[in-house]
Amino acid sequence: MTAHTLSASLDPGEPGVRSDAKHLADQIVGDSPLESMLRTMLNEVAGGSHFVVLRADEEITPAQAAEVLGVTRQFVDRLCESGGLPFRRLPGSRHRRIRALDVARLGAERESRRSGAEAIRRALAE
Repeated sequence: MTAHTLSASLDPGEPGVRSDAKHLADQIVGDSPLESMLRTMLNEVAGGSHFVVLRADEEITPAQAAEVLGVTRQFVDRLCESGGLPFRRLPGSRHRRIRALDVARLGAERESRRSGAEAIRRALAE
C-alpha cells in the first residue's frame, strides 16, 4: 500500500471558503453514507467549523492528538501512560506515536460521555 500525505489548510473564516463549501454541499444530492458524511462536513465548514481529516492508520504525535481532542499534551501523555490511549514508541527513542483512529475513538467516547452528563443535568433540572 502506498502512503499518501494529504495536507491542506483552509480557513473557514474566509468568506470564499465558506461559500465554496456551501456550493459543493448543495451539489451532493445522494444519500449514501459517503455522500451524507461529505455533505455534513461541507455544511459544517460553510458554518465556520474547522475539520481535521486523517487516515485511520496514520500516526500522530501526542501534541497533534491533544490539538484534535482539545486538551493539553500533558493530558494526552497521562492517557497514554494510564492505558487510556494506545501508543507506540519510536525505535530507540522516548517519542510516542498514536494512531489517528484511536484518537478519533477516544474523542467520540469523551463526547458521548459529555452529552450523557449534560442530558442527566437537564433531566435533574426539570
